[in-house]
Amino acid sequence: MLRPSLCALLLCALLPSPPDEAQAEALLERAQLRYTQGKYAQVQRTYADLAKRYPGTAAGRTGERRSQPNAYLGHTRIVDAGPPSNRVDIVLMNDGYTVKKQKVWNKLAETLPRTFERQATFKEYVSYFNFVRCNLASEDDNVTGFGRTASTALGGHVIDSVQGHVAIDAQRVHAMLDELSLEEHDGLVFAVVRAGSHGTGGGGIACIGAQNTRIAMHEWGHAFAELGDEYVEQTHRRAKGARYPNIADTDDPEQVPWAHWIAAKARGIGVYEGADGQVRNRWKPKPSGCVMQDGEFYCEPCREAIVLAIYRHVDPIESVSVEATRDDSPDELVLDEPLNLDVHVMLPASHKLEVSWYVFSGDELPAPPQPRMANARDRRSRGPLAPISRKADQTTPPNSKGRARFRVSPRDLGPGRHRIVVRVRDKTMLRGARLPWVLEDKHGLLESERGWWVHVPE
Repeated sequence: MLRPSLCALLLCALLPSPPDEAQAEALLERAQLRYTQGKYAQVQRTYADLAKRYPGTAAGRTGERRSQPNAYLGHTRIVDAGPPSNRVDIVLMNDGYTVKKQKVWNKLAETLPRTFERQATFKEYVSYFNFVRCNLASEDDNVTGFGRTASTALGGHVIDSVQGHVAIDAQRVHAMLDELSLEEHDGLVFAVVRAGSHGTGGGGIACIGAQNTRIAMHEWGHAFAELGDEYVEQTHRRAKGARYPNIADTDDPEQVPWAHWIAAKARGIGVYEGADGQVRNRWKPKPSGCVMQDGEFYCEPCREAIVLAIYRHVDPIESVSVEATRDDSPDELVLDEPLNLDVHVMLPASHKLEVSWYVFSGDELPAPPQPRMANARDRRSRGPLAPISRKADQTTPPNSKGRARFRVSPRDLGPGRHRIVVRVRDKTMLRGARLPWVLEDKHGLLESERGWWVHVPE
């Protein structure tokens, strides 16, 4: 009988050696380096080599996924406007582009942020957006439909419509988002299908045919702000009775979603029949001209919905800070000399956010603040801020870099405990406009606040 120690030695000799995790990671880094160099064919071969040589490692399993005929190759930030935690982060994806066509996709992807910038509503908030280009390799450069089947990264296919609108598989889109391993993203994807035409959008995902960038803003309106179609042509099957910010199933001006615009006597806003692919029994705010029909500009209710959608993801306050020489507790500042409090706010293109400072003392001291929001990725969960009935102690417009400062001294406050609150609000009132861009903000998305407890010694 063999001794136990000898049995163990023989068993170890028969079993394969444990995979070398360090070497696998090094090969994965080599694949990623080749991606940054634009050597896409080598990237895919390196992933295949990784899968073959180190199948038992995490890096090897990554190589297995990324060496498939339809697979993720890598991603690049092409517009970095600020921290992803406080930006609308859009991932640009491609479908039907083979490994050899990736550089064609790169050139097209570079133009897409400019498509957003050319549209007046998004241009005003261009600094609120980040763009990430994702490179996906497809086995075929076609779409499924019209009697043919194509093998592509996102499953590009033609829906049952007269015009042959292209669509993609949402499950594949989300699988590719997971592959990116971004620390922060909003689940928002704009995809281009190389051989497709027209487009579709909804649920945070928009896609267009490669030659149809002119309709990009239309499909993005569906995906990003849940807008409906304002045209009457029947293009595909639709959900019966669905309501959108710009589509109603009633002609009662007090019941339509944009009733507040009618009450404000916004020019041209009314209740016009014919929308959502129907000539009868569906109504819209304007007879024509909106991006969601046949125009270049979003009508007022659509524009309002887009601005509110932006502020679902973006806090008007970028950050707050106390002058660097201080070393107080973050929960309470001891004020024994003058102190500067700074708030850094977002910067729209042509108007400034309103910054208001309040000092509460004695009987005015508010209750401890509630958590800012339950879902950090959707600011609607926070709800509107508690109203402050009195006038602000100070209003300080932000400078060109978005900083507004409040200087406070012990003499201003007097001994005791105080609460200093800053509120920042986007009034959406642009120069020359009769009405703001947002008339109704049910969730208080346009406003944010921060505060400090301050103790002044006797």
